[in-house]
Amino acid sequence: MKFLLLALAALAGAVGLGQLIAAHPGVVAISVDGTSLRLSLSLFVVVSVVGALLLSWLLRQTWRLLTIRSRFRRWRQARARRLAGERLESGLLALVAGDYPRAERLLGRGGERSTLQYLAAAQAAHAQQASGRRDALLALAAGDTKESALALGIRRTEMLLDDGDWVAADAALAPLLVRHGEQAQVLLLRQRLLTLQGRFADLQSLLPLLRKRKVHPPARLDELETELAVRRLEAVATGPADLARVWSGLARRLRENPAIVAVYARALLKAGSQAGAEEVLRKALSTQWHARLIGLYGELDGNEVRGALTRAERWLEQHQEDPALLLSLGRLCLSQQLWGKARAYLETLSRLAPSPLVWRLLADACDELGDTRLAQQYRQRGLEHATAAALGREPPLLQLGGVLD
Repeated sequence: MKFLLLALAALAGAVGLGQLIAAHPGVVAISVDGTSLRLSLSLFVVVSVVGALLLSWLLRQTWRLLTIRSRFRRWRQARARRLAGERLESGLLALVAGDYPRAERLLGRGGERSTLQYLAAAQAAHAQQASGRRDALLALAAGDTKESALALGIRRTEMLLDDGDWVAADAALAPLLVRHGEQAQVLLLRQRLLTLQGRFADLQSLLPLLRKRKVHPPARLDELETELAVRRLEAVATGPADLARVWSGLARRLRENPAIVAVYARALLKAGSQAGAEEVLRKALSTQWHARLIGLYGELDGNEVRGALTRAERWLEQHQEDPALLLSLGRLCLSQQLWGKARAYLETLSRLAPSPLVWRLLADACDELGDTRLAQQYRQRGLEHATAAALGREPPLLQLGGVLD
């Protein structure tokens, strides 16, 4: 369309020029050293146009001849860039497809290579566990710009973490933290390294920055905060005093989390602080009723914690058929050698929520009461229940001499 418009414009110009010359005929005289040349105006115009075009063509060809070397050099450079681009594309596709030897071969070929190409070749070598070739390629991948230096540092740190070389990864991450301390990927690497090293206190200090930079969704950050609190409590192995110090350092909302309360109480039990565990569980249960916490309450030694059984029996007034509470009452009675009360609570529980643990505890109570035949039947029922659960079907009902009627 554009060519057609240009042709029409040229035709119109030619027609207009022809009419102008026809309306105003004239003669052009050229005199050189006494020799004169007379041309009609129309012929002069045609000769002038043709001469100008011919001169332009000659000048253009002369210029092309004079610049042939530079133009050939530019052509070779453009061809090399095109071939390098094709190799880069093929190498990246091979890398994505998992053909790491071909990817490394394609990405490692050629003369001048970019940081991206070196990084991709290093990734292919890393996938083949060829750390020597990988490190050599990374050394060649000099980050000329801020962005390329950041990408190079991040990928080098990730590879070192994959190798389990935490010391080298820490050294590679250090300059990134100085220059890009709030960049999301750098923070993720810092989190990963601290997790692998078990530095949970440092991770706790990192959490506000992770939240500020929105490195994870809010729900995941809450989960991470809970996981860190649990790990810090589980990592304490020196005694109740250090446990209390870590506990007091947790945020209030974490100290009200039943999962974290349960971990703290179990750690206190493991450290031999029965009274401390009872106090923590009692306070938590006074604000929120939770099956896991009441289940832990039953693991207390009733002989060491005075009043634990009495308090649990008072809770029964409001939670009469709570399976976790009945189990805890049964275990507290067993710890205080109240065999009859333990049997009564556990038999009630067996009708509400039977389990292999309930049958085993019932059998222990019956043994202490001297009813060995019934104890054997309870153990048999527990075995049947456990076997049926493993096979994924309902346990069969056993005849227990009318005891459960």
